[in-house]
Amino acid sequence: MRVTGLRRLLSRKVSVEAMLEIAMWLAIPYLVIGIGWTFFNADDVTRIESHLQTRIPAGSELAAFGATTAMWPFLLFGHEVCAP
Repeated sequence: MRVTGLRRLLSRKVSVEAMLEIAMWLAIPYLVIGIGWTFFNADDVTRIESHLQTRIPAGSELAAFGATTAMWPFLLFGHEVCAP
Protein backbone atom coordinates (compact mmCIF):
# COMPACT_ATOMS: atom_id res chain seq x y z
CA MET A 1 0.00 0.00 0.00
CA ARG A 2 2.89 2.40 0.63
CA VAL A 3 4.37 1.70 -2.79
CA THR A 4 1.19 2.80 -4.54
CA GLY A 5 1.20 6.09 -2.62
CA LEU A 6 4.82 6.65 -3.57
CA ARG A 7 4.10 5.84 -7.20
CA ARG A 8 1.17 8.24 -7.19
CA LEU A 9 3.38 10.96 -5.72
CA LEU A 10 6.18 10.36 -8.22
CA SER A 11 3.83 10.15 -11.20
CA ARG A 12 2.69 13.77 -10.82
CA LYS A 13 3.89 16.13 -13.50
CA VAL A 14 5.90 19.04 -12.22
CA SER A 15 6.95 21.97 -14.37
CA VAL A 16 10.50 23.24 -14.59
CA GLU A 17 9.35 26.55 -13.14
CA ALA A 18 7.98 24.82 -10.06
CA MET A 19 11.23 22.93 -9.55
CA LEU A 20 13.26 26.15 -9.86
CA GLU A 21 10.95 27.86 -7.40
CA ILE A 22 11.40 25.07 -4.87
CA ALA A 23 15.18 25.24 -5.30
CA MET A 24 15.18 29.00 -4.78
CA TRP A 25 13.02 28.75 -1.65
CA LEU A 26 15.34 26.10 -0.24
CA ALA A 27 18.40 28.23 -1.05
CA ILE A 28 17.23 31.14 1.12
CA PRO A 29 17.68 29.46 4.54
CA TYR A 30 20.90 27.80 3.36
CA LEU A 31 22.40 31.17 2.42
CA VAL A 32 21.14 32.91 5.57
CA ILE A 33 22.78 30.25 7.74
CA GLY A 34 25.93 30.48 5.61
CA ILE A 35 26.17 34.25 5.98
CA GLY A 36 25.68 33.93 9.72
CA TRP A 37 28.37 31.27 9.89
CA THR A 38 30.71 33.49 7.88
CA PHE A 39 30.24 36.49 10.16
CA PHE A 40 30.80 34.48 13.32
CA ASN A 41 33.83 32.57 11.96
CA ALA A 42 35.93 35.23 10.33
CA ASP A 43 39.07 33.18 10.88
CA ASP A 44 37.81 30.69 8.29
CA VAL A 45 37.45 33.52 5.78
CA THR A 46 40.95 34.75 6.56
CA ARG A 47 42.44 31.29 6.13
CA ILE A 48 40.71 30.72 2.78
CA GLU A 49 41.64 34.24 1.66
CA SER A 50 45.31 33.58 2.35
CA HIS A 51 45.15 30.54 0.05
CA LEU A 52 43.37 32.50 -2.68
CA GLN A 53 45.71 35.54 -2.60
CA THR A 54 48.12 33.97 -5.10
CA ARG A 55 45.41 32.78 -7.48
CA ILE A 56 43.05 35.78 -7.57
CA PRO A 57 44.75 38.77 -5.95
CA ALA A 58 42.07 41.29 -6.94
CA GLY A 59 39.06 39.41 -5.58
CA SER A 60 40.39 37.07 -2.95
CA GLU A 61 38.37 38.70 -0.15
CA LEU A 62 35.08 38.34 -2.00
CA ALA A 63 35.88 34.82 -3.19
CA ALA A 64 36.80 33.75 0.34
CA PHE A 65 33.57 35.23 1.70
CA GLY A 66 31.54 33.41 -0.97
CA ALA A 67 33.36 30.13 -0.49
CA THR A 68 32.89 30.24 3.27
CA THR A 69 29.21 31.11 2.88
CA ALA A 70 28.60 28.35 0.35
CA MET A 71 30.56 25.63 2.13
CA TRP A 72 29.48 26.22 5.73
CA PRO A 73 28.30 22.62 6.31
CA PHE A 74 31.79 21.29 5.52
CA LEU A 75 33.41 23.88 7.77
CA LEU A 76 30.96 22.98 10.52
CA PHE A 77 32.10 19.37 10.71
CA GLY A 78 35.84 19.61 10.58
CA HIS A 79 37.75 22.28 8.79
CA GLU A 80 40.72 21.33 10.94
CA VAL A 81 41.18 18.20 8.85
CA CYS A 82 41.99 20.22 5.72
CA ALA A 83 43.94 23.00 7.40
CA PRO A 84 47.69 23.07 6.65
